[in-house]
Amino acid sequence: MPVDHTLKMDTLSWLQLLPEPAVVHDGHGVLAANPLAEPLLLQGEVINRLRQVDGEGRTTYRSPNGQLKLSIASSRLPTGQAWLSLLTAFPEQGYEHYRQLVELNPCAFMVHRRFKPLFTNPAFAKLFAFDSVEQVLALESLRSIIGEEHWPEAQRNYDCLMNEGSLNKIQVVEHFTLNGRSLHAQLVDFVLMWDGEPAVCTVVSNVSQEVQRLEHLKTLALTDSLTGLSNRRHFFEYSEPYVARAVEQGHDLALLVLDIDHFKRINDRYGHPFGDQVLRKLGGRLVDLVEDEALVARLGGEEFALLMPLRPGQPVAELAHCLCRQIRWYESYQDHQVAVEVSLGATSWQGPGDRLMAMYLRADKALYQAKANGRNRSHTHGERRPSPANEAAVEARIAG
Repeated sequence: MPVDHTLKMDTLSWLQLLPEPAVVHDGHGVLAANPLAEPLLLQGEVINRLRQVDGEGRTTYRSPNGQLKLSIASSRLPTGQAWLSLLTAFPEQGYEHYRQLVELNPCAFMVHRRFKPLFTNPAFAKLFAFDSVEQVLALESLRSIIGEEHWPEAQRNYDCLMNEGSLNKIQVVEHFTLNGRSLHAQLVDFVLMWDGEPAVCTVVSNVSQEVQRLEHLKTLALTDSLTGLSNRRHFFEYSEPYVARAVEQGHDLALLVLDIDHFKRINDRYGHPFGDQVLRKLGGRLVDLVEDEALVARLGGEEFALLMPLRPGQPVAELAHCLCRQIRWYESYQDHQVAVEVSLGATSWQGPGDRLMAMYLRADKALYQAKANGRNRSHTHGERRPSPANEAAVEARIAG
């Protein structure tokens, strides 16, 4: 055919001048090649790969035995009927070093484009419980690994990477293995060129144990070790958002501060181990007596605090009086029954502008008033000392 013959004759004259293997081809096969390309074309699969070229760009070829790997860069010739492809072979020794670096690297990494896996290594497959690298690459999307909770953020990060080239941050997020197990992954993302187009490479480190240790240390820092309740630091750090959330939901709030009457006498007479036993028992009783929404803390020594919502129409004074009576109990020590009683100060949230520390100072002042009134009783900020008859009426109303 004259057209093909002209193409071959015109092309051969300049193919010889190219410094790397070059092939002119169409969808049926090779039309022309320079001497540098001829040894590569002896690999039958190379010609099949060239037949599949249908667009400009770069692709790769790796022989079945892994001994030859080519980068194939293709461009359409001006005639529009054929392609020019330049074949660049990866040096065998260099590729072997590259293969070992990838396959033996204990750090997991993944190359993907819009979350479709393009390349990964055995460490990634093992980390996420896949049987093989091929099973990972068969995924249509990494969404199942990323998880629905983090999927929107992952998409935003991908767009940012493509626009900016980097995230300028290292992330620690929860991911999921093939069998559904959760793990905390530290991610380092960057953009690279893959087959001639931008793609994202993500380096993944399993930091689940480190996260668990940090959570454990955080729990220790915010928990009273004797009673298992929140400690003073956690109570004051968490209470402000607790107040804001309760007010948002339309709840009134009560803050109650209490301590054990004559606790030093208990410690001195029965010993500190018995005193610790009483503190643990009081912490448990407070948790049992109040509703789940309450925040209960040991502020230090024998002082405890409760921050809790009030039911509609419930006076804080009645709540305080009721709790003070219900907390009282007898703790056994050898053949003795030791009475454990508390004094309690209470206050309620007084509207916009009221702060937790102001509430605490009012409740603390009310606590000292309860002690001044004779201990084993409650006092609410702003109330006058109730008469015995009034106390009896309150108790009857609560019991009823």
